[in-house]
Amino acid sequence: MPRTAPLTYTEFYRTPRNRWWKGLVSILVLIAGLLLFSVALALGATAIDLLLGSTTTDELASGQITMTPALLLATNLSLIATAAVAVLLHRYLHRQPVGTLHSVVGRFRWDWLGRAAVVVVPLFVAYVAVLTLLDSPGPFALDATAWAFLAIVLLTTPLQAASEEYIFRGVVQRAAGSWVSGAVPSLVLGTLVSAVTFSIAHFATDVWLIAYYLVFAVAMSLLTHATGGLEAAVLVHAANNFLFFLVTSSTGMMSEGFDRSAGAGGPIMLLPMLFVAAVALVLVVMARQRGLRHRAAPPAAA
Repeated sequence: MPRTAPLTYTEFYRTPRNRWWKGLVSILVLIAGLLLFSVALALGATAIDLLLGSTTTDELASGQITMTPALLLATNLSLIATAAVAVLLHRYLHRQPVGTLHSVVGRFRWDWLGRAAVVVVPLFVAYVAVLTLLDSPGPFALDATAWAFLAIVLLTTPLQAASEEYIFRGVVQRAAGSWVSGAVPSLVLGTLVSAVTFSIAHFATDVWLIAYYLVFAVAMSLLTHATGGLEAAVLVHAANNFLFFLVTSSTGMMSEGFDRSAGAGGPIMLLPMLFVAAVALVLVVMARQRGLRHRAAPPAAA
C-alpha cells in the first residue's frame, strides 16, 4: 500500500487501510473496558475495605462512599488497564507501530519532555501552593492512611495520568478524527469526541467541574496537535494530578478531592481552567520555537 502524505497527530489513523468502523469500535471498546475494569476493581477494593474495617455495610447501603487507599489504587489500576487495551487497539486494529502512539515521529521524545518539565513543574508547584492557600485544607496529618495514600500516589498516579492521555488523546481523539478528511476537521471532531468522553468518564454532576474537565481536555487535545505527540499532555496531566493528590493525601481531604457532586465546584474553578490553558499555550510556543515536528507520514500498515 502507498504511504500517505504527512499528517497531524489526530489524522494519523487515516491510512489506506482505514475504515470508519474501526474508529467506532475503538471508542466503544475503550468505554466498555473502562467501565468493566472500574467496576471489577472497585468491588475488589470494597471487599478489602470491609475486611479491614475501612468501611461498613451500613455506609455502603446508604450510598456513603469514602475514598480509601484501596479504592484509589483500584481507580488508578482501572485506567492503567484500559490504557493497555488502547495500545492493543492501536497496534492490531489500526495497524500502527506502538511508537506512533507516542508521537508522529514514532517514539517518545524524552528530550522534549525534559525541556518542557523545566518550565511546567515549577509552574504547577506554585499553582498548587496558591490553590492550597486559597482553599485552606487544614493542617497536615501524616497517619497510616495518609502514608498509604502517598505511596499509591507516588507509584501509580503518574501512570494513571499518562493512561488517560493515551486513552482519550492517543486513541479516542484519533479514532474520531479518522472519520473526516483534513487537519482542521479532524482536529475539531477528534477534540469534541475526546473532550466529551473525557468529561463523562469523570462522572461529575457539578456544572463547574464539568466545564473544567471539558476545558482541560480541549487544552490537552490542542497541545497534542501542536506538538505532534502526547509527551507534553502527559507531563501537564501528571503534574496536575500528582501534586493535587499529594496535598489532599497529606491533609486528610482525599474524599473531598473526589467529590464531583452538584455544588462541589464553584467560580474558583475558573482559576484552574485559565491556568491549564495558559500552560498549554506556553508549551505550544516552546514547541514552535524549537521547531518540534508535528506532522509525519504514518505507515500504511504495520
